[in-house]
Amino acid sequence: MKRVILNIGDAHAVEGAATFTCFGLGSCIGLFLQDRTLDLSGGAHIMLPEDTTSSHACAGKYYNVRGAIDHLLKQFARKGSSLKSIRAKITGGANVIQSMYNVGSLNAESTLHHLTRRGVYIAATDVGGFESRTVNFNTHTGGLNITNPGRPGERTI
Repeated sequence: MKRVILNIGDAHAVEGAATFTCFGLGSCIGLFLQDRTLDLSGGAHIMLPEDTTSSHACAGKYYNVRGAIDHLLKQFARKGSSLKSIRAKITGGANVIQSMYNVGSLNAESTLHHLTRRGVYIAATDVGGFESRTVNFNTHTGGLNITNPGRPGERTI
């Protein structure tokens, strides 16, 4: 099974079984897409809700929601995937700094908006709160395993 570590700004799609990992998601979003009919999956570690200047990559990185989603959906489309067969799981978007700007909430809202606008089915979400998360998305089982540093154990969505 392939292992894909997603650092901030990374957005990758792979064929076959894989595990996608995002470490320490605070206000960032971990987005995971899957088309089981084609055995195709993708993930992104997104830092910003919107970029007013461009949605294009900066040195191969996709820091904003629209850029990361566009990149992943283009990769899926190249492999023959239809928007109707893609399922999304979203996590992160915490208000870890507890500032008045709450970038985490803006990230979550922007991600949900861009996916639903395109007609992508949202299978599960675990967003918000005040704690960071480390997540592993197993494409074989479809499970998104989430651990928080302040809580014992792991939960799966």
